[in-house]
Amino acid sequence: MKELPVKPLDIPVIAFAVVITVIVGWAAFDRGSSSSHVIIRSPDRSWLFPLDAEERVSVPGFIGETLVRIHGGRAAIVSSPCGAQTCVAAGSLGKNGQWAACLPNRVFLLVEGTDGANDIDAAAY
Repeated sequence: MKELPVKPLDIPVIAFAVVITVIVGWAAFDRGSSSSHVIIRSPDRSWLFPLDAEERVSVPGFIGETLVRIHGGRAAIVSSPCGAQTCVAAGSLGKNGQWAACLPNRVFLLVEGTDGANDIDAAAY
């Protein structure tokens, strides 16, 4: 059998190609913890943020401004001009399908994603 000649730059080029392939594969298939996101809806606009973002969003609503905070993988309505403050009392949301709403202000907050956090908790029903 005839031996294939290896040139001096062949090995670094092959190593570089392998490294690039691994990096691209990791980036393409990494699902990470940021597969969940927060949807904020108001009468006039909608916002979409990854759940792992660090954001404070002032949402104009029907009766005033609602403040939504996204922090530490959770989202919450921090303040709102409504009377009952039920939306604030809902606390922070972090699992797929959890939501909070300020009905008088017409602001809606929803967590969606594919991170497996949407498993049904039988104890909650």
